[in-house]
Amino acid sequence: MKHIHTVLLLLALHLSAFPALADKGRRAPEDDRNDPVAIPLGKEIAKSGWNVGVLPAFSYNNDLGFLVGALAQVYDYGDGSVYPNYRHKFSANVNIYTRGARQLGLNYDSKYLVPGMRVTAGLEYMDNPLCGFYGFNGAVSPYHADLDQRKSADGTDGVAFYADHQRLFRTTLDVQGRLADGLNWIGGVSYSWQHYSDVAFKVYDGRESLFHQYVQNGLIPEADTRGHRAELKGGLVYDTRDFEPNPARGLVATVTATAGASFSEGARGSLLLSADFRQYLPLWPGRITLAYQLCYKGLLAGSLPFYALPAFSMRGTFGSRITGNGVAWASADLRLNLASFRVLKQNFLLGLVGFADAGAAVQPYELQRQTALGGVTAGKTLDGVDAGPYRSIFDPDIAVRERLHSSVGGGFWFAMNRNFITAVEFGRPLNPQDGSFGVYINLGFSF
Repeated sequence: MKHIHTVLLLLALHLSAFPALADKGRRAPEDDRNDPVAIPLGKEIAKSGWNVGVLPAFSYNNDLGFLVGALAQVYDYGDGSVYPNYRHKFSANVNIYTRGARQLGLNYDSKYLVPGMRVTAGLEYMDNPLCGFYGFNGAVSPYHADLDQRKSADGTDGVAFYADHQRLFRTTLDVQGRLADGLNWIGGVSYSWQHYSDVAFKVYDGRESLFHQYVQNGLIPEADTRGHRAELKGGLVYDTRDFEPNPARGLVATVTATAGASFSEGARGSLLLSADFRQYLPLWPGRITLAYQLCYKGLLAGSLPFYALPAFSMRGTFGSRITGNGVAWASADLRLNLASFRVLKQNFLLGLVGFADAGAAVQPYELQRQTALGGVTAGKTLDGVDAGPYRSIFDPDIAVRERLHSSVGGGFWFAMNRNFITAVEFGRPLNPQDGSFGVYINLGFSF
């Protein structure tokens, strides 16, 4: 129940910020009213010109804690003839989390910057001193709840057993062009720099962690704890969705091959294959949509440093719980449109969502070396807390091989002017090895 109260408070804070929104485009005379007006679904007023949203950001994420930050999104609808689509979209966010993480993001998307092409660009910076690290190959790395960032009785000498300190900078540029109706080619480049180290908070002993064990025993070479990575990708996109941010029908299938090179003390190359299929089925047109997703990402050739491994996180579970040379997952959403109305000169939609997720590591990473270290333990016990000794890297009594991970949940969502979508979701894994409960407040649907 405390999670429900938290989410309702955060949602109220979100809604209280909407008066700061400014629509700088032309409006029809009837759009000048400020009072809430119920309107039929799909009958919202077409927007034009520049639409600016500046909001304080309040949310919660199980891996990062509570967020306090700021979010700005700018849409250019032109003369309104393309609404609800936009000509240009800019977004920026600055986030600070209660568990110490700091995040900056900048993004741009347009089908009109270059005639006949779609251009998407992004930049991200993250400094996360308590980044979750749960090992390789999913269930092969057992989770022990009694070691999850425990503190001793006097509030010091705790252990961040499932955490490391992450520093990340990443920039991306993707371009799409038309081949035929619904079929596009896609190409992209990206660059990233990452650095991982032991957690350095005074209340935690970062040396007594799973990450530290992996480095000490060679599962993560010291040289691979930091490095640069450049990638070049190409592929095909087939897209028949009726409206990209919140489709009611259609499908999108994407297949890409990514050639990458990682640089630390040496250089290594890799070739990755990614396949993503999503379909949206109108069970009750205008009201209920079934959406599902099938995905695979895996290594075709070469090798990867641990920080570039494919990973998947289900809603409600630990971040990057499923990590390996290759991962596969599936998700399904049942999305319900409840109401459509106008308030503060903006169009709003309100709805519910129920979901189920499942996935697994289908190509192992360093599995033989991981299982060979089954007898390695860290023997320290927290002062005043009967929690030790720490468990081993691999425990054959708990996990011998990977299994299917799954979670279920639901929530609600609302959208402003069809594009600015906020989804509030509650998820619970079906196995406690994957977590206990998750609350997420995110921009947009998960797929």
